[in-house]
This record gives sequence, C-alpha cells and structure tokens, in this order.
Amino acid sequence: MAVPEPKNAGAKAHNSKQQKTEKFDIRLSQQEDAIIKHAADLMATTPTNFIRQQAVLAAQAVVHDQSRFVVTNEQWEMIEKLLNAPARVLPGLKKQLTQADEWDLK
Repeated sequence: MAVPEPKNAGAKAHNSKQQKTEKFDIRLSQQEDAIIKHAADLMATTPTNFIRQQAVLAAQAVVHDQSRFVVTNEQWEMIEKLLNAPARVLPGLKKQLTQADEWDLK
C-alpha cells in the first residue's frame, strides 16, 4: 500500500499552525499516563502534543524503513549486472508454458 508523503516531509513532525481536524482516542494504564505526562513536562509541552509528536515521528520512521532500502556501490553494480544480463531459457518453464493446462483440455 502506497502512503503519500506529507507535503512538508522534511518539516518538523508537529506544526502548530496546521489545522487539526482528526481525533484519535487511546486508553492508557496509570503507568503509561504517568510516564507520558512526565516526559511532556520535561519537553515543556502538553501530553497531547507530546503523544502526537512522538507518534508522527515513529510513523514516519516505519514508513521510511518499509519503503526504502540502501545498497552499497558493489551491491548496486551486482543488481545492474543481473538486470542487464541476457534472459536465460528455463527448460522446465518453457515446457509448462507450451503445454495446455488441464482446464483448457476439457
């Protein structure tokens, strides 16, 4: 599934000037609530802003990790070599493709 990149993909995860129209409800344990509130205090923000900022950063990292990969120059050269090589004839596949399937014979 393709996920569109945000218009400001390089911008900060949280832009206080963007209109927020979507709501997301979660339930927390007392321990989770306490640590989030403590972290929000340390970051001089509200628990809601803290959760939103951290969730967006985590989501961006997942999307990035799942949609991109990095190869070395040597690996890329091997990929290009394989892609540019002449096609191989696979006898078993050729045989399968030239024979009628069971359902074609009925």
